[in-house]
Amino acid sequence: MASGAAAFGYFYIWTSRATCHKAGNKTQKTGNLILNLVYILFYFRFRIIYSLDMEKARKIYARKSHGTKIIIFAVIVLAAIQVWFLYYSYKEVATKMPAKLFASPKPFPVTELIPNTPYVPSGQENNQAAENEEGTPELTAETISAATDASGDTGITAAETTTGEFVLTEVQKKIVLRLMELLEKDIEYGYTVYPDSGYPPSNTWISTDVVAIVLRDAGYDLMELIYKDMTEHKEDYPMDIKKRSEPIKYIDFRDVFFQEKFFKRNALELDKQYILGNENNNIQWQPGDIVFFQFDPDNPYQDLAGFVSSRKNNEGVPLVIMISKDLGRVSEVDALLDYIIVGHYRYPNPYEEG
Repeated sequence: MASGAAAFGYFYIWTSRATCHKAGNKTQKTGNLILNLVYILFYFRFRIIYSLDMEKARKIYARKSHGTKIIIFAVIVLAAIQVWFLYYSYKEVATKMPAKLFASPKPFPVTELIPNTPYVPSGQENNQAAENEEGTPELTAETISAATDASGDTGITAAETTTGEFVLTEVQKKIVLRLMELLEKDIEYGYTVYPDSGYPPSNTWISTDVVAIVLRDAGYDLMELIYKDMTEHKEDYPMDIKKRSEPIKYIDFRDVFFQEKFFKRNALELDKQYILGNENNNIQWQPGDIVFFQFDPDNPYQDLAGFVSSRKNNEGVPLVIMISKDLGRVSEVDALLDYIIVGHYRYPNPYEEG
């Protein structure tokens, strides 16, 4: 706009000079000169006003831009403060079952060796004892031993007493008694590799360690057994999960998917679903059975292992003894109807043991 006005002014002065030259009139020249001076003054006034307006506009824009920057900075600061507050105030809440929730009111091995004895909450022992005295013979270590001797087999196959209850085999007794001991120990959840011993120390385990250590104490060294089976039957084990072709003795027996494969190959495979009211439950689900739970079909590392307990809930469903990150320690939990069971085995296989 200013350049247009200047061009117009220059054209006006030039035409005025040309007119004055032709006319030769002094009066007209004087008038034209005055007009030129007025125009020049007008032009400079316009330029000053234009410059002031532009400066004012720039200041307004600068103020608005500065205000926007302040708002953006304040939002970023508030967001950072919120993130910091959430990070330092966050607490992971893990629901842990009380360690004594399923503690037996009677000393084992009497109650622990009778699979069909339902779990009795603390405080109701006297009522349950009165019912036992009226309806069934008293269960003592002597009667259990006598029933076991009467079966003619103290090895693998469970014997049925005259009361219709199953008496555990010697192997099952060892497993159950060891599991009851573990419930009283301070064993925390955690995993570390132990190249020298393979087995973890007595206070830091994962779910497969419960299986491996209990069976080891019952006379079955899973570290040696699984390594031997993997060496002789590599094609049957999911080695691609580990991205290697050779087994490692002190590591593989603790991996849940290798344990599952070993028991699938060498143990008695049983039902994977517990059905309430099924008359075969006492045969299919016995203390010492090994179960594997699945939590993520796409991630076999998330599977958990545990043992079927000798105690049951109020509905007669066996409890499970296991350890997990959520539980934090070896616990006895009601899980058979809550989790997906992908493996249920009895080891050693009663039909293969001599």
